[in-house]
Amino acid sequence: MGRRTIVLIIAVVLAVVSAFAVWRYLTTVEDDIKADITEVQVYRAAEFVDTATTGEDAQPFIESSTALREYVVFEGSTVICTGAADRNEGQDPSQVGCPENPNNLDIILDGRVAAGPISAGQVITTDMFVTPAELNSISLSESIPQGKVAISVRPEETGAVGGFIRPGDNVNIVASASIPINGFVQLLQDPELREAILGSGFAQPEAQQAGGIDGDIGTVPGSDEEFDAVSNLAETLPSQLDFTQTILQDLEVLAVGEDTRPSPIGTGLLPQGTQLIVLEVTPEQAEQIEYARQYTSVSLMLLPKDLPYTPFDSRGVLVDDIFDLIDRIQEQVEEQVEGAIGSSGT
Repeated sequence: MGRRTIVLIIAVVLAVVSAFAVWRYLTTVEDDIKADITEVQVYRAAEFVDTATTGEDAQPFIESSTALREYVVFEGSTVICTGAADRNEGQDPSQVGCPENPNNLDIILDGRVAAGPISAGQVITTDMFVTPAELNSISLSESIPQGKVAISVRPEETGAVGGFIRPGDNVNIVASASIPINGFVQLLQDPELREAILGSGFAQPEAQQAGGIDGDIGTVPGSDEEFDAVSNLAETLPSQLDFTQTILQDLEVLAVGEDTRPSPIGTGLLPQGTQLIVLEVTPEQAEQIEYARQYTSVSLMLLPKDLPYTPFDSRGVLVDDIFDLIDRIQEQVEEQVEGAIGSSGT
């Protein structure tokens, strides 16, 4: 064997040894890297899943997959993980798998819908599926238009149309109360006091009847008695005034209990009993409703659906408008006076 042949053989052997050494080194490095990297089993969307797709309909488009553990396992993670995809020799058992993650896909999908669009390839998390109520849930304040406010009342069942009021309905508010007027009657029977408090419209008989009846100032024709129409009327007044009045009209209902206009629960004609009823009103109307709620008994009248409403002038004794009552009493006094003058002329 020649020298060149021996040199060639030695070179080949050295090359093989060097290649083997490099291979072993790379294998060792790869094993070290793999020892620090763990893949876990997760779920991914195989196809696009649209918003509101039910879990049952979405399940065929969700398949098992893998992902790096470091991207799946962390505090508060909602990624659905069923465990380690594989365990390499020498790995710490505590660093394999994902025991703190949710792991039951069926529970996540049962009775739920997709909260939003899920692209193909996305890892499935628990917050991707919610209940239908959560999907449709919005704040009630979002449905209140500018310039309006929401206020609630809780009338008795009979005062809430038997519990058949629903969000989107329109109602009138009726207020009822009893007003004690004993003190007011006593005021009317004292000519000087009523003139001082109520004004000249309720003056003393002499001033009121000046030049009035049969030329006798403040006297009844054919008698020496003073004619005091206000005092006479006061004697006929009851000890209290009971009233019922429509105080606000054509108000829209925002919510009845949990049943809301933006998220109706579809109860149909099932009566709901005594529920909180939320109305959409102006700030001024809200003040009136709160006043009525504090001092009167409030009932609601249900208006026809999808028909034009014609407001009407409801005359009643308003709790917060005693001057309206005074005007009416004064009208009756003037009618009595005119009647007395008319009868004296005959």
